[in-house]
Amino acid sequence: MRYVVWDWNGTLLNDLACAVSATNQLLDEFRLPRLAGVAAYHQVFRFPVRDYYADLGFDVSPEGNFDAASRRFLELYLAAARGCELHDGATQTMAALHSDGIGQVLISASEQTNLTTQVTPFGLDGWLEQALGLSDIYAASKRMLAERWLESTGADPAQVLFVGDSEHDYEIAAGLGARCALYSGGHQSRQHLESFPVPVIDDLRQVAELVRAG
Repeated sequence: MRYVVWDWNGTLLNDLACAVSATNQLLDEFRLPRLAGVAAYHQVFRFPVRDYYADLGFDVSPEGNFDAASRRFLELYLAAARGCELHDGATQTMAALHSDGIGQVLISASEQTNLTTQVTPFGLDGWLEQALGLSDIYAASKRMLAERWLESTGADPAQVLFVGDSEHDYEIAAGLGARCALYSGGHQSRQHLESFPVPVIDDLRQVAELVRAG
């Protein structure tokens, strides 16, 4: 294994509770039904985010309130996420991978400026070669970012492990012919993640074990 490609939200960053709280604040402001906790959030969250917003009751038509809701959610989420920490074992695992000579990159569906603002305080530069985000706030897909990164490195996809917390992470890895591990502590439930033919882990320290096992 030569590279680990990390997801950010829900995988390295422990922001599930922040996301649920910000979502319910948003739903309150738009007079839509609240989510009854993490389990309800897990049932509806998905990519592309536009479809998720439609499931929540927002109008995603060209004349609808999707754009306004997306911008307001980002304000609420970023305010809440200032208190978020990395998941237990994240820095330990990244340091171990670095010591083993494994390249690491972060590829996120977050907008690039917001991603940089969130990542920088954690001091991960010594382990991450790049932290790549999207050019807008709508989190449609990060697949193109992953494709461009893979092309730029010339890496064999079979020697790349994607680590994320969602079906979208699996879809990207599978589409590129890369390996994947899904983390159960993020934005989709373990039960849902287990429907895909890849390892589901409960502790990020298991990533180093998977890499060393080849």
